[in-house]
Amino acid sequence: MSKRQKLSFIFNVVIFIFTLFATISMIIGFQFMGDVKVLSSRNFQAFKYFTVDSNVFAGIISCIYTIYLILIAKGKCKKMPALMNYLKLAATTGVTLTMMVTVFFLAPRTTTTYFAYFMNSNLFMHLLTPLLCIITFIFFEPTEISFKQSITGVIPMVLYSLYYIPNILLHLENGKTSHSYDWYGFLDGGLQTIWFVIPLILLVTWIFSLGLWVCNKKLAK
Repeated sequence: MSKRQKLSFIFNVVIFIFTLFATISMIIGFQFMGDVKVLSSRNFQAFKYFTVDSNVFAGIISCIYTIYLILIAKGKCKKMPALMNYLKLAATTGVTLTMMVTVFFLAPRTTTTYFAYFMNSNLFMHLLTPLLCIITFIFFEPTEISFKQSITGVIPMVLYSLYYIPNILLHLENGKTSHSYDWYGFLDGGLQTIWFVIPLILLVTWIFSLGLWVCNKKLAK
């Protein structure tokens, strides 16, 4: 392996370990930083959150990526498959969105403390894992993704919105959204805001994807 590949390997192994630890901790309710339950659910209800889904996706892709790095090092694979490049961009965009929404939208609006969103499992899911994913993608994992193909970074958010929005609409309370189902508070301004909130989120997601794509083109090579 080249030095860049070795660093990528290390980062991806750590990402996988962090994801595994954080996911299991949330599912079993393990809290190592106090009794803070912000955006947290025990058992498999935890997967209702994009935070968990995006992190698990990133962890799986990192695991597969390390396997391919080993195969390349052993000469059993010539280069990283093109599909892995797209999946890496999608996974990195997903956790980047998770981190940015938490830092600039969710945490500032909390009625408790800003740092409640960065405790226990969320320390990894909202901060550490996204940062590691961003660093390894833009510095150590050169891709051959075109500008048009950068739209693949939006796919995780599109798939999640197909679950999140119908779930809200099917559980309205007197025609209004419920925090029990609109747990991110995206529609706090009223149900009518759905027509610009969702397109805005998708646009922001693509902007993050483009930013990662540009950085990857300039720094990974």
